[in-house]
Amino acid sequence: MERIVSFFRKQGTVFAAVAAVAAAVALYAFAVGFGPLNQDEGWYLYAARSVAEGKTLYRDFFFTQGPVLPAVYGAFHALWQPFGVLGGRLFTAFLGILSCFFAAALAARSLPPGRRLCAAVTAFAFTGCNLYHAYFTSIPKTYALASLFVLGGFLLLTFCDGKGAGFFAFFGGFLVAVGAGTRVSLILLLPPAAFGLLMMRRRYGFSWLWFGVGATAGVAAVYAVPLLASTDSFLFAQTFHVTRGGRNLALSVGALSRIVRGYFPLVALTAAVALLRFLRSPGGETAEPQESRSPLPLFWLVCAAAVFLFQLASPHPYDDYQVPVMGLFAAAAAAWCAERGAAAKPDGRLALVAVLFAGLTAFSTSQLQEWFVIRQDRFWTLMREKSDLAQLREVGRQLRTLAPKGGVLLTQDAYLAVESGLVLPPGLEMGPFSYFPDDEEAVRHRVVNRDSLRRLLEEAPGEVCAYSGYGWAIASPVMTPVPDAERRGFLEAIERRYEEVAVVPDFGQNKTALRIMKRKP
Repeated sequence: MERIVSFFRKQGTVFAAVAAVAAAVALYAFAVGFGPLNQDEGWYLYAARSVAEGKTLYRDFFFTQGPVLPAVYGAFHALWQPFGVLGGRLFTAFLGILSCFFAAALAARSLPPGRRLCAAVTAFAFTGCNLYHAYFTSIPKTYALASLFVLGGFLLLTFCDGKGAGFFAFFGGFLVAVGAGTRVSLILLLPPAAFGLLMMRRRYGFSWLWFGVGATAGVAAVYAVPLLASTDSFLFAQTFHVTRGGRNLALSVGALSRIVRGYFPLVALTAAVALLRFLRSPGGETAEPQESRSPLPLFWLVCAAAVFLFQLASPHPYDDYQVPVMGLFAAAAAAWCAERGAAAKPDGRLALVAVLFAGLTAFSTSQLQEWFVIRQDRFWTLMREKSDLAQLREVGRQLRTLAPKGGVLLTQDAYLAVESGLVLPPGLEMGPFSYFPDDEEAVRHRVVNRDSLRRLLEEAPGEVCAYSGYGWAIASPVMTPVPDAERRGFLEAIERRYEEVAVVPDFGQNKTALRIMKRKP
């Protein structure tokens, strides 16, 4: 037994590193293949496809986030597009795993050589070995790409205490700003990061100034062209998320509860290390002098908290909105645990515990059941016969047989257009978020209002029509339900011009029925 303990004390970190990478690859592959569909996947990938085809964001179609994701995914369009949503997920998963390695490198950079590997493996376990994180950085949303830019920028800042500090600070600020161009709320990282560097000027000199210059250049590079070229439509799109009404404390508490549950290994292990340290040092004594510790973990924590608290205080906070900054939290927590929670000498047991704990949590999460169970029918559990992605690919093949290549698909389920290669009617590029019923200028902003939607449905622009429970059901920007009578009118207009071909039960996000229809002769 002593030999086993001695082995893991000396070699446990290396063993944990190999296990962590293997587990992360398995979890990401599982998330790609079996993770439930999300409506956002469709309009993000469709926007990227549109950019690759030469269309301009905001001017030619509505898009509610910054322009970076469509530009990056559009640049790699030929790589993922032949495989539809699966291709988009594989590309996103690659970015997601890469961001986990960046979190690991970030944690390692704040510690002396003897503890770096332990911190790196622990940070990687908190992210890459977490099924919640793996899922949300596998599906084509902004999270994986934004995490990559943010963590890359902060990683560059760790080199600002040596030669070439100005260079690293400039491009660190530039990358963080590009991350904000991927997801707009991340712009709140910039002020605390600049202020933090200013407060650490004894160590980092004028890095705060070069960071500010780089951040300004990054914001200008991302936003100057769309702002000047399509001012009204750009501002209309960027205010989409702040125009939702209402605020409910219960929603914020619920979102916080879910993020703690999603990142339970990070929260629990950090709390356990803090408790053990407190019990070992009742008088408050520390193992190392305060001045020898790196200020970087606290720096990352404060920057991430600025975004975290802002998003938590929004009218409708979603727990997954926090994913792009969780890499910073993971790096800070891992560095703190490796520095102050481990033994005086480098010890591999901490990293091993982190990987095992993360793996067990991933195995025990309720997500696994949710991904395979349709619903509970009284006493009986209804299981899925195939994954959401496999079902989508099957529907995509069916749509391709009903419409010619490059044909128009009338739908608000944008991932159907991505999977089938068909084209959405102008104004519906944002899927279920394209309907602004009471906005008189909606058409000018490349969305539809009540009158323009009625005209669109009466014209029957697509050879094929397909709609799920999300179709013509959501009124933007407040996201209220479309009144039943109004929605019935839309569906009756469709039925006058289209005939039903098939009904796919329990389809897509939240498993509603999908009706597939072909235009009448």
